[in-house]
Amino acid sequence: MSLEPHTGRAVAIVAGGTIWPGRDIARGLAIWGWPIVVVYLDDQARAEATIAEIIAAGGAAVTVRADLRDALDVGRLFIESTAAFGVIDVLIDTTMESPDPLYQRAARDLRDGGMIVIPPGSAAMSAGLSSRLRRRRIAVGRVPPAAMLTFLERWWQQNHR
Repeated sequence: MSLEPHTGRAVAIVAGGTIWPGRDIARGLAIWGWPIVVVYLDDQARAEATIAEIIAAGGAAVTVRADLRDALDVGRLFIESTAAFGVIDVLIDTTMESPDPLYQRAARDLRDGGMIVIPPGSAAMSAGLSSRLRRRRIAVGRVPPAAMLTFLERWWQQNHR
């Protein structure tokens, strides 16, 4: 895998972006030049440290505190993310919680043709949600955390060159 900056850019939300593997994924995407939204719930200091690392390396990133099981928090997450960077292309959820409000909002607010990446052990999405995602051509990749950057690099190359 090459961690060279990509041509073009995508905006990514990384849920669980303050701890491994989300933190490594957020930093890797930032190296590519992707603006990153790091989502955290409890550890603001760790979230700020992650953002500081990304910004020190020349990346663009913000943190948003959100309970991913709460529809109002998730709505605010997408509003603040869009205000910071524009339309969101990718949602990466490393939390293993499979929070339905997060995926419902992603089905509404991700860019058409976007991507949701979740770990293989996450619960299945409902048929209704899967149908909404397909209508908007939003793909869902179930990928082990250690392979998420490689997976996203392939997805980006196949869909944006």
